[in-house]
Amino acid sequence: MYRRNLKAIIVAFVLVSGFGIGTAAHVSAADTMSPQGAAQSKSVNQNVATGTKVVTGTVTDPSGETLIGLTVKVSGTNVAVATDLDGNYSIKVPAGSNELEFSYIGYHTIKRAINGQSKIDVVMQDNSEVLDEVVVTAMGITRKESSLTYATQEIKGDDLMKVQDANFVNSLQGKAAGVTITQSAGGAGGTSKILLRGNKSVMGNNSPLIVIDGIPMTNQVGGAASSWAGGESLTYSSSSEGGDALSLINPDDIESINILKGANAAALYGSAAANGVLMITTKKGKEGRVSVSVNSNVTFENPLVLPQIQNVYGANVNLAANTLTTESWGKKISEMTPEELNYSGAKLRNYAKDDISDFFETGATYNNSVSVSGGTEKVRSYFSYANSYADGMVPNNTYQRNTFSFRQSYSLFNKKLNVDLSLNYVHAQTKNRPGGGIYFQQSILH
Repeated sequence: MYRRNLKAIIVAFVLVSGFGIGTAAHVSAADTMSPQGAAQSKSVNQNVATGTKVVTGTVTDPSGETLIGLTVKVSGTNVAVATDLDGNYSIKVPAGSNELEFSYIGYHTIKRAINGQSKIDVVMQDNSEVLDEVVVTAMGITRKESSLTYATQEIKGDDLMKVQDANFVNSLQGKAAGVTITQSAGGAGGTSKILLRGNKSVMGNNSPLIVIDGIPMTNQVGGAASSWAGGESLTYSSSSEGGDALSLINPDDIESINILKGANAAALYGSAAANGVLMITTKKGKEGRVSVSVNSNVTFENPLVLPQIQNVYGANVNLAANTLTTESWGKKISEMTPEELNYSGAKLRNYAKDDISDFFETGATYNNSVSVSGGTEKVRSYFSYANSYADGMVPNNTYQRNTFSFRQSYSLFNKKLNVDLSLNYVHAQTKNRPGGGIYFQQSILH
């Protein structure tokens, strides 16, 4: 009995001593820990104290390729990181958050619950909807862009609103490949020449066919030498031009512009579309509550390049015949006598000035519009009013246009019958529009 109790006491003493030695060894090891280890221990203690959690993982596509620069975000917070070159990420999740959001261009956004996990690998899924954009082709038919066998390009209406012009065609410059826009000298509201992929004919018409909401239109130029040639007859010898129908469209009413290039793209419109087609789709009412949109834009313009003329020699004054030539083939301006300067038929001076630069002014264009849209599933309405006013760079050249547009759309018999009504009224007034002149017979501005 005594030996048994003594043996039990010795075993207990050894166990207690071993625990003490182990504890002392543990404390000694902690005391001799390196500074880096101390910092890691402190970081771990802080994470435990604040409740943050570090989650790591790898993101790949369906084929197993890693995705670089993919955004990993903690849902409901601003905490986000990007994957590295190997598709790996490491993100600190704040306390109370339990979901990660993975997003990347061309892929569906994926959300994953954390649920205590420290490593979450994700395989992203392709977003095929991005690749199947729909465009409007000939006769207003909508097709997937990836299925087309010819060149087409779409310009959104918002792109035309950034820098507005009295003629919205001028805003197309530089926004589509192969499209050349040439402004005429007609001043504010003047006609602009459109070329798709350059000239097709030396003497014929090179302008594209204009189609608005599926209806082809003749873009005749009023006042030109030939008003049915689509703008190509605006030459140096044309007396004037009164603008075209395309310049009367309110840019705020344009939803999109599709440019069909080449004969294959516009085959359904026949030979009239041999130079391509400019398809304009206007806005219509949208289902939902009534919405009101107000737009205002101001643009200023100055001549970019002015002709360089000589200012040394003047006109030849013949005092005996009391005549004055119109060409500068006379003596030097500084050598003209007082008798020659007092010529009664004109006001002469013996010094030179930059008359061309002084002649042109700073032009200004003001565009203001308001539109109202709304409707139901069966009936949708759209109404807009726009006012454009421009002061040209040529003195006394002004342009004013008021545009009213109304469009009503009906969807009847379970969408088996669609009726679309459109009404437009435009009143445009131009004063002192510049025109081209011929040799020895320059245009007259009044």
